[in-house]
Parts: sequence; C-alpha cells; structure tokens
Amino acid sequence: MSFKPSELLVPARQLLVAQNIPVNGAEWLLMDLFNLSKMDIMMDQPLLTHEMQQLYAAKVEQLAAGVPLAHLTGFQMFYGRSFQVNDQVLIPRPETEELVERTLKHKGSVVADIGTGSGCIAITLALESDYEVYAVDISHAALEVAKRNAELLGASVRFLQGDLLEPIKTQGILLDILVSNPPYIAESEKEWMSDSVLDFDPHLALFAEDEGLALYKRMLEDLPAVMKAEGYVLFEIGHAQGRALKEYVNQLYPHIEVHIEKDINQLDRIIWFKWCQ
Repeated sequence: MSFKPSELLVPARQLLVAQNIPVNGAEWLLMDLFNLSKMDIMMDQPLLTHEMQQLYAAKVEQLAAGVPLAHLTGFQMFYGRSFQVNDQVLIPRPETEELVERTLKHKGSVVADIGTGSGCIAITLALESDYEVYAVDISHAALEVAKRNAELLGASVRFLQGDLLEPIKTQGILLDILVSNPPYIAESEKEWMSDSVLDFDPHLALFAEDEGLALYKRMLEDLPAVMKAEGYVLFEIGHAQGRALKEYVNQLYPHIEVHIEKDINQLDRIIWFKWCQ
C-alpha cells in the first residue's frame, strides 16, 4: 500500500487545527521526516509507504499533543544551517539570529558565547567570521550537543564547562566580544507560558532569579576581569528587561552608553555597549 503526500497531510492538518496547533507544522514535519521539498508537496509525489504513513501519523499525534517540531525531527534551522537539538538544550529561536547579526558588526579577535546551549550562536559566529570563539555552558549534556553540532558543521570552537564567566576568568582569557543569550525568564512568568515550552525546554535554560535578571547582573559585575579595552558586550534580553538592565549597567559603569535594539516583532530584544572601564 502506498500513499500520496496529500493523503497524509489532510488528516494531519485537521488534527492540528482541532488542537489549535499551527497547521504548517504538518507540512514541515512531512518534509523533514522524509526529505521532501516544497515542490514534492505541490506535485503530490513521491508515493510514500505504509511504514512511512504510520511513522508520520505517530509523529503528528505528538505534534498535536504539544511536542515541539524540532524535538520530533531532531534539528532546528538557524542562520541557514541545521542544528541538532534535544531536550537538553533550548531550541534556537529566529530572534537570536538578530543577536548574531549585531555581533558580527563588531570587530575583534576573541569572542565568548556564554550559555551556549546547542552552540548555535558560537558556531555561527565561527563560521561567519575570523573570530577565535569560546563557548561556555554549565551543562555537560548541552555541551555534548554543541560539540556535535560544531563537528557536523565544521566549526572551530573551544568549549568550556562552567558557570557563566568562571571558565573564562580561570583560564585568563581576555575578550574582544562577550555575547550571551542566558536564561532570562522570571519564575513568576511561568503561568503565562505555553505547555510546549514548559514541558519540553530545559528549565535550566529558561529561568533566572531576580525577575530574570540574576545572570546578567553576575556577568556585568565580572566584566573588568574578562574584557579587553574597547571590547563589546551583547545580550539577548526579555522584552520588558531593557530599562532595568540599562540602569544596572550605568549603576556599575556610569560612563558607558547602553544601546537597546528591537527584534523583528518590534520588542526590545538586544542590549549592547562598548566596554571601557
């Protein structure tokens, strides 16, 4: 028995609609599972086997239950590249590509990505520039994912395990650029979050104390120990955190000019500044 792609897509879309899940997930899942193109879908070919239909139906059930598409396929696209992901790392978000874009505008030699997760920031920076890139994470499991992605994508990145800037300080590394997308969600925001995030993204990569500001503050306090003169610091932030972080930077370093940039959804998403002690 064989099936046209449309014969699998129609019931899949109906199920997703019934569960209020974006219907385009049905098409992406079909393409990702069986290496089909959009043209294949449009032409309603090739024919798929009964085993493929069974596998797809099972995955659609999981998608309808809220399992992220990236966890079903095992990868997420970021900056035009495929990154392996699992439940030990945060799924790369499109907004974070803007953090990479902003980072690439700054010149420097030595860069550290703090809280690297899947490695998407560090690896992309290594592949898109001549930076010497370090990637730090406190999670051994996350670093294993990041190392695998670097290997698959042919990126030269040095991975360090530890808490925020501690490995950088311990090894006496001085940075031209510090970039980080750390956990920044306040515990109080849990009630507003979707189950697909709460149930499947690692909480270590999501939440931070002090209304989500704790890890930024720790890194900011450590800047004199790790930054070269005239270096740059860039953080991805929660949309309501820009003012508080700007005030904290200027409380510590009154002479620094802090910039806040919006993302594609016109929400505050990046805070950056030139370091000068």
